[in-house]
Amino acid sequence: MNLDSIWKRRQQLHLKKFSRYSKYIFNDHFVLVLLFLLGALAYQYSEFVKTVTPDFLWGKLLIVAIFSGSIFIGKLATFLEPADQVFLLAKEKEWGSYFSKAKKYSLILPALLLFFLAAAAMPMLFAGRTIGASDLLPIYATLILLKIIHLDLQELGLKIGDRKVRQKNDLYLACAAILSFSIAIFFHPWVAPVLVILYTMFLRKKVQVAYEARYPLYQWEQMIASEERRKARINRVINLFTDVPQVKSKAKRRKYFDGLLRRVEGKNNSYQYLYARAFVRGTDYSGLFFRLLAIGMLLLLFTPSAGFSLGLSLLFLYLTGFQLLPLYFHFNENMLYRLYPTQREDKFAGFKRLLGYLLGVEGFLFAGIIFINNSWQTGLAAIALNAGFIWLFIQFYMGGRTEKREAANY
Repeated sequence: MNLDSIWKRRQQLHLKKFSRYSKYIFNDHFVLVLLFLLGALAYQYSEFVKTVTPDFLWGKLLIVAIFSGSIFIGKLATFLEPADQVFLLAKEKEWGSYFSKAKKYSLILPALLLFFLAAAAMPMLFAGRTIGASDLLPIYATLILLKIIHLDLQELGLKIGDRKVRQKNDLYLACAAILSFSIAIFFHPWVAPVLVILYTMFLRKKVQVAYEARYPLYQWEQMIASEERRKARINRVINLFTDVPQVKSKAKRRKYFDGLLRRVEGKNNSYQYLYARAFVRGTDYSGLFFRLLAIGMLLLLFTPSAGFSLGLSLLFLYLTGFQLLPLYFHFNENMLYRLYPTQREDKFAGFKRLLGYLLGVEGFLFAGIIFINNSWQTGLAAIALNAGFIWLFIQFYMGGRTEKREAANY
C-alpha cells in the first residue's frame, strides 16, 4: 500500500465521519437560529455601512487587521496516525507528495471562508470610496495566495523542531499580510496580488530549499501531536451538538467557584448537587456557557435597535439552554448514581433548578445591556420576555427533549 492510497483512504474516512455528524450539527433548530442570527447581523451591518464616510480611517485599519489575521484560519490536515512513525518511517522521502495533497485539501474550507469574508468587507470599503465592487477579485486573490504561503510554512514546520523558528516565520507572514492589504486598501488593490505572485515566483522555492537543507528530517512526534490537537479541536466542536466517543473531558477543582456552588447546588436534591459540580468543574459545559454569554453580551452591546436586541437576547437564551441540555444525561453512563435512594422526578427537578439559575443570570445580564443601550422601558420588557421565555423553555421544551431519551434508559 503506497502513500497515495493511504491518503485517499484516510480522507474518505474523515469525510464519512463528518457526514455522519453533520446531521446532528446542522439540525433544524440550529439552522433556523443561525439564519435568524445572520439576518440580524446583516441588517445591522447594512445600517452601519450607511454611516461610513470616506475619512473613516479606523474602519479601513480594522479591515486590514481582520484580513491579515484571517489567513491563519485553518490548520494543515495531515490525518497522521501515531503508528505512522513506526510502520511508515522508512518511506520518509515519499511523504512530500502526501503532504502536497494535504495542503490542497486543507485549502478548500479556508478558501470558502475567505471569500465570504472578502465579500462581507466590500460594502464598507465601497462606502468609504476606497475601492470599487470589481476589486473583490484582487483582494480575494491576495487572501488565497497568502493562505497558500501559510500552508507552505506549516508544511516546512513539520521538519522544524524549534518552535521559535516557526513562530518567527508566522510573524514574518503576518507583517507581509499587513503590508499587502495596506497597499491594496490605501494604494491600489491590484498591486498586492502582484507582489505576492512575485514572491511566489522568485523567492518561495529558494526559501523551501534553504529550510529543507537545514532541517532535512520530519519531526514525527511533533507532527503527530499537532494532528492530534487539530482532531481534538474538531471533536470538541462536534461534541457541543452530540456525543463524540473520542472526547474526554477533564475535571478541574476551581476553588474560586465554591461560593457560587453553595448558592446553586441545592440542599435537598442530590442530582442538583451533582449537576452543579459537573457544570463548574467540567471544561465542556461551563466553557460553552461563558462563551455564549460573552458573545451575546458583545453583540447586544453593538445592537442599538430595541427590537433586534430583544430578539438576540431570546436567541442566545435558546442557544444556551439547547446546548446545555446534554448535561442532563451527563451521569447516565455512571451506574453508581443509580444507587441513590431517589426518584427519577428528583433528577428532572434538580436539573431544572440549575438550568433556571444559569439562564436567569444570563437573561438578567442581557437585559442590563439592553437597558444601557436603550431605555428603562425596553430593559423592563427584556426582563419580562427573558423570564417568560426561560419558564416556557424549562417547563415545556426541555421536558419534551429529555423525556423520550430518559425513558429509554430506565
